[in-house]
Amino acid sequence: MRLTAVLLLAAGLLLAAPATASAHTGLRSSEPAADSTVTTTPQAVTLTFNASVLGGEVSVTAPDGTPVGAGPVAHDGAVLSLPVTLTAAGRHTVTWTAVADDGHTLDGTFVFEHAPATPLPPPAAPATGTPTPSDAAAPATGNGSGAGSDTGTETASASSDSGGLPGWVLPVAAVALLAVGGLTALRRR
Repeated sequence: MRLTAVLLLAAGLLLAAPATASAHTGLRSSEPAADSTVTTTPQAVTLTFNASVLGGEVSVTAPDGTPVGAGPVAHDGAVLSLPVTLTAAGRHTVTWTAVADDGHTLDGTFVFEHAPATPLPPPAAPATGTPTPSDAAAPATGNGSGAGSDTGTETASASSDSGGLPGWVLPVAAVALLAVGGLTALRRR
């Protein structure tokens, strides 16, 4: 009888041990995720645990080892968050320490790759001295009268400050380039 009771107790303890071990706090997820590549620039690195933590520390370093943390670590229940300012592409390292509700210290390290989308280069400016269609279409400035003459004078002065181009030409050209690029990408699919 005693042997049966001891065996049942031992079996119960063996079955309860994994449940107790799995109840320990651990890192559930992170944003950016470990070993991921992000193309947008995150504003913060966020760690989410499977249970509430008492607090912790998080540090993020750029590929050259420079810290990129931009403020104190925020703590809210099971979440630790560090604002960051990423200025370089490449592999960033996150090192963290947290204290679980039961007093155990947790720690870890992971990396993520920052690969920001490359901005389009600005359109090339025309060579000086070569007339462009926009120069020919620009209204002549002179001694006109009425409301239109003030606008023409402002356009002419903006033109001379930017190498002879009206201020609206570069934004319109950039939008046109983006539209052509988008249509080309859609046709290739």
